[in-house]
Amino acid sequence: MGIKMKQYDIAIIGAGPAGLTAALYSARNGLSVGVISKDIGGTVNSVLRIENWPGFSGSGPELIKKFYEQVKGYKIDFILEEVASIEHKDNKGKNKEFIVKTKQQEIKCKSVILATGAEKKKLKIPGEAEFLGRGVSYCATCDSFFFKNKDVAIISESDCTATSALVLSDIAKKVYLIYRGEKLKCEDVNQEKLKEKKNVKIFYNTTPIEITGKNKVEELKIFCKGKRDVLKVDGVFIEIGSAPLAEFTKNLGLKMDNEKFIRVNEDMKTSVEGVYAAGDVTHTKLKQVVVAASQGAIAANSAYNWLNK
Repeated sequence: MGIKMKQYDIAIIGAGPAGLTAALYSARNGLSVGVISKDIGGTVNSVLRIENWPGFSGSGPELIKKFYEQVKGYKIDFILEEVASIEHKDNKGKNKEFIVKTKQQEIKCKSVILATGAEKKKLKIPGEAEFLGRGVSYCATCDSFFFKNKDVAIISESDCTATSALVLSDIAKKVYLIYRGEKLKCEDVNQEKLKEKKNVKIFYNTTPIEITGKNKVEELKIFCKGKRDVLKVDGVFIEIGSAPLAEFTKNLGLKMDNEKFIRVNEDMKTSVEGVYAAGDVTHTKLKQVVVAASQGAIAANSAYNWLNK
């Protein structure tokens, strides 16, 4: 049996907030739309509570369900498969075309919106996966609410270290900041604020070893200055950065930043004509649902204008 070939005005790769919003705007603009994604929702499905989406307070899956229910009311094809590659088809001077390949089929399109998001980097230590959602979280701003007046640890290597620790310090009883380096990489003003926080203790040159507990997180084992130690905690926040899900785009030759996030301009245009990107896969610093959705709308509008120029 030969490989199936579907054709759309626009193919949207990814079905999180950015991809679903782009699909909604594209369909309303009268374009034929194919959404290709291994699932609906992406990393938002792992968020226990969202309180910074205007007009909504609830879990990530609940919000994505609302997104999807609205979008599926339009004529949009959802192809629940993982994209293996995407390439440019040479039409010898004619309109550009792109071929999106999955394991099962090939999809032809005139324009592409990349909205695959990013995945949180993992520590890969014992207990991390086992206690996910039972004390282990990858987003302090999302889940700090559940640890009011409790003892928590935050493990970080990124620039958001101080910001996340400050958020937790206003809610938690005690905050242990676990840092591999000798000095925090953050703005001086945030370092000064941390020094003023009496409930924050910073462990420099420290490596997390294991997360333990019975039904939930109870301890974090660390290696600090040549010695092993155990911290009694109710929660462990892991914020060591994200990795963009964009490996499949390598044949396009997109311009990316040093961490391989896709560079876009204010119209969500990438360095390749006809290709747009939105959401956490872009080099945008603020990775939030509301930002992803707005970028999805902009990308859809830009793609529509380009297709009809």
